[in-house]
Amino acid sequence: MERGWKKRENIILMILLAGYLIFNGIMLAGHELWRDEANVWLIARELSPIQLFEEIRYQGHPCLWYLLVMPFAKLGFPFKTISVVSFLIMAVGAGIFTLRAPFHPVTKLICLFSPIFSYYYPVVARNYCLIALLLILLTYYYPKRNEKPWIYGLMLGLLVQADTIALATAGLISLMWLYEGISESIRERQTASLFNKAKGLWIPLASLLFWMAEFKNVSDSPEYQFRQLAISEFLREIKNFSYSILTRMTGQGQVFDTILIVLFFAAGILISIRLKNLWPMIVMVGTFLFQAVFSILVYQLHIWHYVAIGFTLIWFFWLGNHKEADGGTASGRNRFPYFFCRVLSEVVLILLSVTMFLRWNEPEESSSLKNALSGVYSDGVNVASYIRENVDSEELILSTNVSESSTVQAYLGKDYTFYYAGNGEKATYADYANEQKKTITYDQLLTWVKDNFPEKDSFYILESPGKCIEDLSDEVTAEFQVCYQTEGETARGEEYTLYRVRME
Repeated sequence: MERGWKKRENIILMILLAGYLIFNGIMLAGHELWRDEANVWLIARELSPIQLFEEIRYQGHPCLWYLLVMPFAKLGFPFKTISVVSFLIMAVGAGIFTLRAPFHPVTKLICLFSPIFSYYYPVVARNYCLIALLLILLTYYYPKRNEKPWIYGLMLGLLVQADTIALATAGLISLMWLYEGISESIRERQTASLFNKAKGLWIPLASLLFWMAEFKNVSDSPEYQFRQLAISEFLREIKNFSYSILTRMTGQGQVFDTILIVLFFAAGILISIRLKNLWPMIVMVGTFLFQAVFSILVYQLHIWHYVAIGFTLIWFFWLGNHKEADGGTASGRNRFPYFFCRVLSEVVLILLSVTMFLRWNEPEESSSLKNALSGVYSDGVNVASYIRENVDSEELILSTNVSESSTVQAYLGKDYTFYYAGNGEKATYADYANEQKKTITYDQLLTWVKDNFPEKDSFYILESPGKCIEDLSDEVTAEFQVCYQTEGETARGEEYTLYRVRME
């Protein structure tokens, strides 16, 4: 009887996983890649690993995603490959979660089709998908962490390099591992056993030191400036940002968010009692507060960062609801604590997933499901297609915004060379330095073209929001030939006008 139910459950879970892959595959097929995805691809294509490490502090992300993408970019694979990579990473994570997580199939269904698992990480190709996979793997390997310390330590080290927002999670899980090793060694009265159980701890430590080297001069980047706050103001901001993060995720207001917090702490206390270990709760709370503090002091985080909180929550509840979890079983007198842990955990996951899905579908949400399925995210793919079909690769193309034009360049490959109109330098990826914020007058631009390309009788200007030509008024552009112009608005504001300018 039990074996028959298990077989039917596995079939249900496989159908659920297939549905998840099809759902996100449909969105992936229609997704227009945009500048954040393009910039990673261009950096991976243009820079060597050594040059990459010199550039990282301007980008804000550690090296792992760039190194993963680099072979495909350098071998000339199409730009769309970056989406396939993120989709496959999330497919593996979703597969492990679906088939191995100790949650009810309905809870898995709701989580998989919520923004925690869908769209933001598998479709929009950014490094955050690595956080999701590594947290799932860390949860899956947790019971074997002392049997395979090198593997467990390697996953923690990779988590450090997945993204800066994962630093707190990786560091706190490492400390949790160390604490557990010390506690077990004291109970067993065998100090030597600590080195065997946690001997992989040097890997996340080494990764952290490497991260510090990567971001040694991060203050040089104009994108990352540190704020100074008084203690009272800092504490007030933590409270405000904590609610701001939850409201951004759920869209339900402070009353609902407060109820969600209360339910979480109720589940967390039961889990801590059942495990006889407060550290998982510390990891979860520390992860959340780290994002709030980072938003306050360094850089305003966004929904992609907040989704990572959802995966840390899954890590926490998964860890606390194993039937064989340390410190408790699902039988005898421990059955009721396990039951209440399970119910409260899944209620929190369902509430968060459902409200995130509703939030995802609000009309004003730029990354809404409607936009994901039928909207226009960026017009870069269409501009690139026009240029490839109508503009010779030897023509001079000037960009008014390096970041915005990176999407077009990534689609075009290496056949076309762009120059940034603001400083006359070749433009590939956006380095977010002040050099790529320089402006120029139209007369100065014409002089630069005549001095550097005297053989040209015309050139192209790819105009996008944030143009760097100060006096490019409607009267001036009226004299240009409009070759291509985006119709309407795009979800990420990547609208373009391609002008052809004839030299007198």
